[in-house]
Amino acid sequence: MNRAISSAAAAMLFAAADTGAQQPEVSTAVAPPVEVSAYRIPLLTTEAVQGVSVITQEQIDARKPADVMELLQMVPGVQVDQVGAPGGVASVYIRGSDPEQVLVLVDGVRVNDPLLSRGGSFDLSGIDPASIERIEVLRGGGSAIYGADAMGGVINIVTRRGAAKPADVTLSGGVGGDGYYSYGARLASSTEQVSASVGASHLSDGETSDGGTLDLDTVNASLAFHPSARGEVQFFVNSTQRDSSSFPDQSGGIELAVIRTLEQREVDQNTVGANLTLTPWDPVTFKFQLSRYNSNENIQTPGVAPGPANPFGLPAQQSATDFTRDGFLVSAGLRLPLQSTLVLGYERLRENGVSDSIIDFGVPTPVSFDLDRTTDSLFASLKSTPVPNLVLLLELRSDDVSDQGSELSPGAGVRYTFPTQTTFKAHYSEGFRPPSFFALGNPLVGNPDLVPETSKGGEIGVEQTLLDNRLFVGVTWFLTEYEDLIDFDETIPPFGQLVNRSSVDTEGAEVQLAVRPLDRLSITASYTYLSADIEDSDQHLLHRPRNSVAFGFNYAWSEAWRFVWNTVYASDSFDFSIPTGEVELDSWTRTDVALSYTWKAVTATFAIDNLFDSDYEQYVGFTQPGIRGRAMVTARF
Repeated sequence: MNRAISSAAAAMLFAAADTGAQQPEVSTAVAPPVEVSAYRIPLLTTEAVQGVSVITQEQIDARKPADVMELLQMVPGVQVDQVGAPGGVASVYIRGSDPEQVLVLVDGVRVNDPLLSRGGSFDLSGIDPASIERIEVLRGGGSAIYGADAMGGVINIVTRRGAAKPADVTLSGGVGGDGYYSYGARLASSTEQVSASVGASHLSDGETSDGGTLDLDTVNASLAFHPSARGEVQFFVNSTQRDSSSFPDQSGGIELAVIRTLEQREVDQNTVGANLTLTPWDPVTFKFQLSRYNSNENIQTPGVAPGPANPFGLPAQQSATDFTRDGFLVSAGLRLPLQSTLVLGYERLRENGVSDSIIDFGVPTPVSFDLDRTTDSLFASLKSTPVPNLVLLLELRSDDVSDQGSELSPGAGVRYTFPTQTTFKAHYSEGFRPPSFFALGNPLVGNPDLVPETSKGGEIGVEQTLLDNRLFVGVTWFLTEYEDLIDFDETIPPFGQLVNRSSVDTEGAEVQLAVRPLDRLSITASYTYLSADIEDSDQHLLHRPRNSVAFGFNYAWSEAWRFVWNTVYASDSFDFSIPTGEVELDSWTRTDVALSYTWKAVTATFAIDNLFDSDYEQYVGFTQPGIRGRAMVTARF
């Protein structure tokens, strides 16, 4: 591994408080209210009845992270892991949920892939942070808003659009250790009635000798017409091409894999959409959305050699998948008395997935499956502020899934702020998730008899601001019960199989602290406790550390200079590999630091990733990259 410190990237603290990191110019520990577009109904962070974090464009620009995982790892209740080197699949867990129970949106369009081997999740390593305007994270059940796939939470990634002036040009480039380099350009323009943007970027990271590589090309464009305050139409396109290599899952990685050939992946993902907003008269607003998401993935895997946990191993195979999701949504919003807003809507999703594989069982054997699914949904959301400082939220969604039947997902929440600046909030929700196409049809581990997962859960939180808002403290307790959770049972021969667990309980607490002792200094910390257990079983849920801590220090001692220190800790967790069986992985701590300097329109940054060269694994045998430096320059005209 290249240990040379030849590089950098800026990092800015993402505050552990729900509203995210604060800018040095803001002299409070609580950021100004930000509208959360992930809700169906307009809702500010100061009105949220559940855990909500917003990572803004200013924070992303300041940090210049190497990947999206660096942005998310500071969010309380969120666990992010990656299968070793940069080419490995990156997954997110929210409050103990599985990755496939976290709905990921890009510009409001679902991008979870039900053909993905992770059971319908989304690989976060396929997002270039340079293309992101902001990220919204809803912690806890979101099925009452989005239906399937949102039992654990929602992550909404909004790409960069528009400009603050008639012409805005941004150029960027960076180099670093371990094969890191990036470059990109973006052109944006905005007038009173039209705004447009187009951007392109490239990111390379990792080296074959370290167990994985990543090459990522991203193009996104948007065009919006807003001739008056009563109407707006938006068009957007996002495209990514990802070539990566890594050791296969369960192989034991660079440390233990018997077969030393890397798995190769080529992924093309494309999202196109159009949004229309009309307000024909003041109390009523109509919204329409058309979208298409397509993902094509080609994988060549060398397989996994037999081992103590599996005498058969996993056979080599070549596979090609093609998944398309078409979406249509219409909603009507009505302003009511008592500062209330009611939104009623209908959504239809049509999904088709095709998988063609050649599996080497000693003789190359072609295996294919083709699945279709249509979901028709009705939803309603009501937000009311009948008295000052009180927010009530009611949500209800009905989903009719063509191959799984109908499900009803209710949700309700309350938030009240007392004159002492003490805020109480509570939220309850129910959810469901039908089995993914991979879980139903995969010839090795799939199970056509799987039934939908269901969940019931809630949270109660208390927040307090003190010292003229320079100090923020928050505590949240959460509990979710999952029924028929789909999980991998490695004990079923010959290759293991996906099964429904009878019941899984997750509960825990999040403690958050944000303090600004000086106008240009902010310190944040968060602690998350998690208990996740399979009822009536001695098996463990994998990748759920019981304790995790995030600490951030952000000091800008002048308009030009800024220094950031971020530390993340995760306690012991369990994983499984064929060479070892189930293993308890050691706890780990990682620290990243960054220093940036701005002169006029140019910002130069220097960062050291994994400052103390921590040697740790999030998957058995897949060691995480060691210390390295990165250098980044961004110019905006």
